[in-house]
Amino acid sequence: MKQKKPGAQRPLKTKENLKHTKALAHSHVDIDVSHLLEDACGILRNAGLKRTPNRENLLRFLIENHGPFSKEEIQKALPKEDFDSVTLYRNLANFEEIGLVRRSEFGDGVSRYEFQSHPDNHHHHIVCTTCHKVDSLDSCSLPKLDDIVEKFGYSKVRHSLEFFGVCKDCSRKQK
Repeated sequence: MKQKKPGAQRPLKTKENLKHTKALAHSHVDIDVSHLLEDACGILRNAGLKRTPNRENLLRFLIENHGPFSKEEIQKALPKEDFDSVTLYRNLANFEEIGLVRRSEFGDGVSRYEFQSHPDNHHHHIVCTTCHKVDSLDSCSLPKLDDIVEKFGYSKVRHSLEFFGVCKDCSRKQK
């Protein structure tokens, strides 16, 4: 299982107060997991989804552990009785649709998921091509490009940018 990375994105408290606290997304302030969980369950309720123990366990895992995680990694981390493969996939798809998780693809055919407080507060990743370790890059320098693309008449513009290279540990091993 992946460990929390220093400087990794931290989710915000609620969608309602994002305008005032957007800068906290990349801060190193400790998060009140129970508060975030309650807020996420409120988002579930507003989307017409029930708060079930399975959904709560999945959200708690995603909030407490900085991803991204593959479906298989999530399934191994959660109690076996909580999720079969189909239920996990359905919940991840629902969470993605309502903006609670972000799905990332790193060109290896595996979807990875991580908790996301808001689509505007995102980060990018760098993936080791040797050991497949994933690190988060705290900031995004591309918002101005989104504005340029919108001038072409596109709406709801988003982007994804991933970097690939060989991490320090693998570089040392190769020498």
